Amino acid sequence: MSEDTYMPKDGAPSGTNKRQRTSGMYRRKRAVAACQQCRLRKTKCDNERPVCGFCQKNQGHCVYPDGGPNDYSTFDPASLAILDRINYVANLLETGTAAGNTEPQQGPSPASLPPPPHAPLETPATDIAQLQEDEDLSFLDDPELTAAAFSCENILHWPVFGTIAPDVRSFIFESESDGDFVGETRGVESRRLGRGVQEDDFIPLSKKFLAFAHIKNPILDLADFRAHVKEASENGPRWDGQSCLVLIACAIGCLASNFQRDTTVNGTPDSSRSVSATCVDQATASSYYLAAKKRLGLLEPSILQVQCLFLCGMFAMYSLRPLRAWSYFNQASVSFRNFVWMRTQRGAGEVPERQRLEQRLYWSCMKSELEVRSEIPLPSSGIMRFDYTDLFPSPPSELASPTTHSQAFDGMPEDVEPEEERSWFYYLAEISYRRMLSRIIAIMRRNGEEGWIRDIERTMKQCEDLDEQIKIWCSHIPPPINMDHSEVSNNELANYVRNRMLASREWIRRPMVYYLVHQPSNDPLATRVRPIAEMCLDLCVDLISQVDYQHRHHGSWFVARTATSRALILLAAARSGKFHMPERWKEAVNIAGAILQYWSSEAPDLHRVAIVLDSIAADTGLEFTIDG
Repeated sequence: MSEDTYMPKDGAPSGTNKRQRTSGMYRRKRAVAACQQCRLRKTKCDNERPVCGFCQKNQGHCVYPDGGPNDYSTFDPASLAILDRINYVANLLETGTAAGNTEPQQGPSPASLPPPPHAPLETPATDIAQLQEDEDLSFLDDPELTAAAFSCENILHWPVFGTIAPDVRSFIFESESDGDFVGETRGVESRRLGRGVQEDDFIPLSKKFLAFAHIKNPILDLADFRAHVKEASENGPRWDGQSCLVLIACAIGCLASNFQRDTTVNGTPDSSRSVSATCVDQATASSYYLAAKKRLGLLEPSILQVQCLFLCGMFAMYSLRPLRAWSYFNQASVSFRNFVWMRTQRGAGEVPERQRLEQRLYWSCMKSELEVRSEIPLPSSGIMRFDYTDLFPSPPSELASPTTHSQAFDGMPEDVEPEEERSWFYYLAEISYRRMLSRIIAIMRRNGEEGWIRDIERTMKQCEDLDEQIKIWCSHIPPPINMDHSEVSNNELANYVRNRMLASREWIRRPMVYYLVHQPSNDPLATRVRPIAEMCLDLCVDLISQVDYQHRHHGSWFVARTATSRALILLAAARSGKFHMPERWKEAVNIAGAILQYWSSEAPDLHRVAIVLDSIAADTGLEFTIDG
């Protein structure tokens, strides 16, 4: 469907007086007069042109907001820094891994690199840009409001479903097996433990972990980790943090598999099947997890402890245990806060590589906890309000030296080497997406459904402005993870980035679906709302149909939940009778049911969701069978 309907018109009138005052006030802020580097550091800028004193002293790339076509004034400082990191990685790879160059090179500093040849950040100063960072964070600390933004339970409360939908606060809380942590652990212990912990498997499983799991959350120092793996494989695991890290990484390695889309089938629930979807060993994974868990309680507060806790949370997500995962992510976040605070109180100096690890841990803990809390009403660890001075992750030093990529485990074939460069593109793009999504939540959910009904024109304008922000984010996606490039169409990270883009564009249009479903057919604004709402339905069908739901990964539980939300939106629209429904909407609802059924044997809450979806679909005139 054409995007022209939602594009902001160039040269449009400035709008009301209120809008003009907002723009004027923004340009008069002192922060705008400072260069970007000083704004990010929150330090005073002497405003010397063309290079300020700080940037000249530190050989930084000094750019003023009013100094050229790249106007970043509508972005908050954190997003500016993240986009700068993406640009840094792009230029680092271009300069450090030139064709035919095998000699070690000294990587350029982030500040000395020129801007990359991606699209410039040119957006009008809108009220969205005025959203203060503290307002974002205070909103996201509320358990109920955060979960209400995305959860399928919230959509079930839409009036259109009436009494056919159960009054459920959260399906996960109805599941005793996931809510009872003790019972879960005993269930794992009673299983057959597969091969058990085998020292000969440490290296191949760790390589799988690095290649298929760590690339999405690069929180480890690769050289140190490989040394720990080699030590454990030669001398056996000890009762220390290093062995705990190796064991939990091996547990994840048992579940992680390569992403390979099967393009031979299409148009059925199997159309999103991945070739290696079932290449996992859950029994052996349980044995490694239990061995790591026995060591976890022996660890002293440290970065290593935070890494182990985080990876335990990742394993829980691979096992479709979101409450257990939240518990680990929450503990990792609190441990990180406490460790950094204690270090600052002692006045200990920072080693650059340790600082890079802390940066990555901060972001991974924060975004992973928020992901779970966006579906389940759970309390926050407070890490989002932690006054951490080094908020923005820097690429590891290995990226500056191409020779380090070949330094894998001795004697092992390089069949599953991690794509470290592509990993960093994805990681930074993911962080910038999460920050953008936080702003979207704060803006679109500020007044809830009542606000959508009360002032739909304002909501449509917000949707238009946010859509422009999403397009800007997309314009900075580098080619290695950009689905527009055919050579990466089968790459897992590129598929994730594409789904992030489509998901955010679908979500900002949901209020229009809600409005049209619940307003009278003769509503005077219906003709303006309808095209935006129907695009939301098209996006729901596209997202459900294209998801690779049989490929197990960190987000498999989220895939099932988001597919349910979109299926419910399609059913709500169909029940209202006010839409031109997408051609394949019934098939999309059927696929959502297949996704839930596929994972329901491992996640009791998803089985409950599947029964509810089946009931609503049948009441709407659709039928699909849920086993059990």
